[in-house]
Amino acid sequence: MGDSAQVKAKLRVGVICGGASSEHSVSCLSAASLLKAIDRELFEVTLIGITQEGKWVRLKDDPSLISLNGDELPVVPTDAPEISLTEVKAEIDLAFPVVHGTFGEDGTLQLILDKVGIVYVGSGENASRDGFDKGVSRKIYSDAGIPSTKTKILLLADWKVQQSRIVSEIKVEFELPLFVKPSRSGSSQGVAKVKNWNQLEGAINDALTHDDKVLIEEMISGREVECGVLGSKASAIGEIKILGNHEFYDFEAKYLDDATKLIVPAEIPEEVANQIRAYAIQAFNLIGAEGLARVDFFLKPDGSLVLNEINTMPGFTATSMYPRLWQASGITYQNLITELIKLAQKKVK
Repeated sequence: MGDSAQVKAKLRVGVICGGASSEHSVSCLSAASLLKAIDRELFEVTLIGITQEGKWVRLKDDPSLISLNGDELPVVPTDAPEISLTEVKAEIDLAFPVVHGTFGEDGTLQLILDKVGIVYVGSGENASRDGFDKGVSRKIYSDAGIPSTKTKILLLADWKVQQSRIVSEIKVEFELPLFVKPSRSGSSQGVAKVKNWNQLEGAINDALTHDDKVLIEEMISGREVECGVLGSKASAIGEIKILGNHEFYDFEAKYLDDATKLIVPAEIPEEVANQIRAYAIQAFNLIGAEGLARVDFFLKPDGSLVLNEINTMPGFTATSMYPRLWQASGITYQNLITELIKLAQKKVK
C-alpha cells in the first residue's frame, strides 16, 4: 500500500458531505460509512459538512453525528463552527466529496474546489455537469451510437407560450405510458409516470418546479441493471428489483427500506454483461468522467440494452449499489476508498 514514508506522513483527506439538495441526508449517510471504513493507517481524516443553507462547517470525526438516529435522517448541524475554503485548503491534501444531487454532482462543488486549487476524488466540473444533465448526456451517448432512451427536451420558456402545440407533439411522438422528469435532478423527485393524457400537463408543471428543462421519455419495459466504473475498470453487473407497490425506481423506492432488492451479480448471460461493461466504460469516457461512476441500463426482454443514465457521484454507503458492485468484483469497501483516493492523487500537478 505504498512505502513506509507514505505511511508515516498520512495523506490528509477531507471528506465533504451534506449540501443544499434533496439528497442531503443520503450524502451524510455516505460520509458516515466512509468514515467508518477508510484506512486510518494511510489517511488522516477531516470531516467537512455543508449545511442545507450552504454554510461550510467543521465537524467532529464521528460517524454517529451523521448517521441514522432511529428513523430520523441525519443533517449537517447548523451550529457547528464555520470553516473557510482557505482553511480547508491548508488542512487537507485532497478532498473526497460524497455530496449527491444538485450542487454536489452537477459541477457546482467541483468548480468551487477547482477555483481554490483543492484536488478531489471524482469527475471535474464539465463531466459532472454533462453527466448530471440527462438531456445533454443522452444526446452525447446516442450520437456516439450507444442505444439510449427516446427523449424529448422541453424548456420552461417554450412551455409558457406553446403548451397546446407541445402537448400535440408529445401525443404524436410518444405512446403511453411515458415518463416526465426534470433534466437535472439527482434523486427522482419531480418524476412522474403518465398513464393517461389528462395527467400530462400536471406532470410537466410539477417537473418544471424542479428544473426549467424537462424530459419527456418513452417508458422502457425491462430489467434495471447497473455497472460501476472505477478509473478504467468496469465492475460486475447488478440488478435492481423493485418490490411492493412502487411502480418505478422513485425517490421512496431508492431510499426507504425493503422497497428494492439488489442482486449482485445479476443473473444475465456473460456476453450481455460484457456488453454492459463496454458501454459503461464508453459512456464514462465520452463525458470525460474521472474516478468513479455508476452507469444504469435497461435490459429489454429481447436481450437488447438501453443506456438510461450515468451517476458521477453515486450513493456511497457500504450497502449502496456502487460499493456492492465492486465488492462482487473482489474489491472491498475499504480498498475501494483507497483506490479512489489514489486515482485522485494522480491529478496533483
